[in-house]
Amino acid sequence: MQSWTSTAWITSWLPSWCPTSQNQLKTAEEKMLQCITGKVSQQYVPISDGNMLWTLTLNGNMKNQTPLVLLHGFGGGVGLWALNLDALAQQRPVYAFDLLGFGQSSRPYFSSDAKEAEAQFVDSIEQWRAKVGLEAMVMLGHNFGGYLAAAYSLKYPTRVKHMVLVEPWGLPERPDTEDQDRPIPVWIKALGAMLSPFNPLAGLRLVGPLVVRQPSRT
Repeated sequence: MQSWTSTAWITSWLPSWCPTSQNQLKTAEEKMLQCITGKVSQQYVPISDGNMLWTLTLNGNMKNQTPLVLLHGFGGGVGLWALNLDALAQQRPVYAFDLLGFGQSSRPYFSSDAKEAEAQFVDSIEQWRAKVGLEAMVMLGHNFGGYLAAAYSLKYPTRVKHMVLVEPWGLPERPDTEDQDRPIPVWIKALGAMLSPFNPLAGLRLVGPLVVRQPSRT
């Protein structure tokens, strides 16, 4: 019998685990992509302000078909598509990239204004398209990527031949009601001020090793 305690297991990774380690991120992604049987090319695509978008390409030499571009959801990355890439690339080129601020792509400062932040994402997608040299594309967006695919197609309709939305985000306009005129309680303002500097994904990154199944106690 192998003795094992949860405390010992937790402390075994605490000294080495860094939630923002580029090496850890790269290793995790490589493990996720091991199931792909097709040939995959990987590269950083430069865009404005020194930012880079980490990009995977399958069948990039298949020039006679409209390419499929995959936009992952919030908190995701190119590894999200690991089990789908081979099937999707059977008849056309497939591109998947980490959105700006996610995965192995650059993490720039984003505006606190929602419309400006949306424009940053949309412009980064257009800059990526231009750098890669795609005239038009089929866009498949999941979750937050679905929202961005729709926002991109509204601004650059000639670049999108078809769009596939998988559980997309939808953000309605803020309602114009009398409730908006009610004063916000001081404690809610204070709580918001305390939490605003924190990345909502920080906790998820921190407990990364904890979500891995523990070894069996045999």
